[in-house]
Amino acid sequence: MPVPPWGEAVIGQSPEAAAFASGAALCVLHGLVTYNSGVVPVTLLRNRLALLASEATLRIEGRAETAAAIRDAVYLTRPGDSMGPAGEMYLRWRRTAALRLRGKDWIGPFGETLPKPFAEALPHWIKQTEAAGSPVAQAVGLMRLILEADPREEATAMICADVVLARGFGWSSPLSLTASHMTRAALRDLQASDLHLFLTRAARTATALAHDLSRRAALLQQVAPKLRSKGSDHAVALFLQEDAISPATMLSPVIKGTKTAMTDRSARRLCDRLVSLGAVKELTGRGSFRLYGLA
Repeated sequence: MPVPPWGEAVIGQSPEAAAFASGAALCVLHGLVTYNSGVVPVTLLRNRLALLASEATLRIEGRAETAAAIRDAVYLTRPGDSMGPAGEMYLRWRRTAALRLRGKDWIGPFGETLPKPFAEALPHWIKQTEAAGSPVAQAVGLMRLILEADPREEATAMICADVVLARGFGWSSPLSLTASHMTRAALRDLQASDLHLFLTRAARTATALAHDLSRRAALLQQVAPKLRSKGSDHAVALFLQEDAISPATMLSPVIKGTKTAMTDRSARRLCDRLVSLGAVKELTGRGSFRLYGLA
């Protein structure tokens, strides 16, 4: 279900109207990621939103890396080599998206993903902002505390906001929403109405993306029985989780996350077969160092 037209937030709306719009948009997204019975590939959605958030965060920091360049930095860097600022930013957002927030011990694992000074202050700041009211008000309060401590930590502030919001919504893991439509100017004096505006736009973007990925995932699962390669079921599962697949490193010599062996030739043939079936596309346009994702 798409977000209804009346669930749009615009600049200049009253705080009440902005809150209503973000609530409507987030409610639709909530249904897709929690009650959709596996139709939405939620892990893939989280990783794709993390990519978009990293691109937006780098833009706020004054960098111009595109999503394609960020993908290259992560998926084509050899283990142990530096991914550079773009790749490291994407990994920060991905680690956040993989957090498990249910239970009482979520702050410790979350703190391990943050710079040390912020990890140490986090429990106190979380307690300090709990009385602010709604999840959005709590997120704004936490972002202000972080940026007062260090105005350069925009990424940390927005990551923490997403975690607080996810906790407030009862999600098992965060979705990267805060950064995608945020501006540097808004971060200087963030108000709850501003965050409602950005969350409305982010939720609409995420909802459209969820529908798109659901359609693409259904096509991949439809053609999967036509694959005859050993380990193709594990490869299909990986395509439903990862934003991009490098055949040379993620399918061969062992399919990522499994013990299933696959030769480099078999990996390339599998990807070519999926492209011919219309379920996967090559993402780079290059003749070598190729990456593949859902078509």
